[in-house]
Amino acid sequence: MLTLADLEAARAAQQVQQHAPDWFVIWSLRHRRFEAWQCTDPNECRIVYANSATALWDLMQQVELDLLRNSPQGTTPPAPGAASRPDPPLPAPGHVLLALLPGCAARAPAPRPSPPEGNRP
Repeated sequence: MLTLADLEAARAAQQVQQHAPDWFVIWSLRHRRFEAWQCTDPNECRIVYANSATALWDLMQQVELDLLRNSPQGTTPPAPGAASRPDPPLPAPGHVLLALLPGCAARAPAPRPSPPEGNRP
């Protein structure tokens, strides 16, 4: 059952999503937690989850720092504060996230085909 708390959590997930375009972020109704999929590498999608948007954001930042440190380019990793984005703003009223990011489309289930012309209502 969808509650007001779920709607607020979905809005918070959307706020995080707006500040992290390389991630797909949702509020999971099934698990009642925030979930995020890192979508820059189609061969290895990193997944994090947390009970709050702030905790999720921190985990996402840690994954990105780990990726920078382990990058094959051989560059020196930035100082922890240098690679970080600013903290996301507090959730504000808005739309619930309904679409996937283009980079994550390969992980999404295929859409159902449209019924043939003669079978449409």
